[in-house]
Amino acid sequence: MIWCFLFLLGLCVGSFLNCVVWRLNHDCSPLRGRSFCPKCKHKLGWKDNIPLISFVLLRGKCRYCHSPISWQYPIVELATGILSVVSLQLSVFRGDSFLSAVYCLLITYALIIIFISDLRYQTIPDEIVFPAIILAILYSILYSPFSILNSLLAGAGAAGFFYFLVSITRGRGMGMGDVKLVALMGLVLGWPKIVVALFLAFLTGALIGVILVIMGEKRLNSHIPFGPFLTAATLISLFWGGLIWQWYLEKIMG
Repeated sequence: MIWCFLFLLGLCVGSFLNCVVWRLNHDCSPLRGRSFCPKCKHKLGWKDNIPLISFVLLRGKCRYCHSPISWQYPIVELATGILSVVSLQLSVFRGDSFLSAVYCLLITYALIIIFISDLRYQTIPDEIVFPAIILAILYSILYSPFSILNSLLAGAGAAGFFYFLVSITRGRGMGMGDVKLVALMGLVLGWPKIVVALFLAFLTGALIGVILVIMGEKRLNSHIPFGPFLTAATLISLFWGGLIWQWYLEKIMG
């Protein structure tokens, strides 16, 4: 029952995260006003905002103007529900405290917002990144003071490396939003998990880029947002980075 409740709660949070992404990229406050249809601007009632169920009952269309509703909404809701359960299960498995479990959930939700925002609008909102950075620093100070230096060095090192890449490419490959994001990644993951995350991000980004070029969806000089790869790699490393690093040391390094 606890996992079922958390999944349902995650669905509701996912619905809110969708709202946050849209409003941050349309100069609207995510905390004010009722939800409305982006096309006809009609305010939505409670029966239009039930996660997953409303999308199915409305057959993917607005009740009022019948415009198509993006598949982003149910996918994000479902993914948030699943990740909420996975995050808490791993926290329980590791024997983490309640504070650590809540912190992990909040970081997961922040990464989901960044993933969708960069994928849809090619933006990495400062309104999400900076509070998450502050949260990560406060958590390290209050809960894990012995690892604060590790986190700060990992964040500074990752940000410095990406700033160097931005400088030599003059912002054509990535931007300052990516620099801020990897600073957050380093603070959250620390060493050596940040190495795992960056390796996974570059690997998956290169593979997807090659596949898109072969399929004719992109050209060699096309821009592909890197934020989704960074956030996905961060989630993987947050949950299983230690195991991946240990496997690497045992299998690859001997």
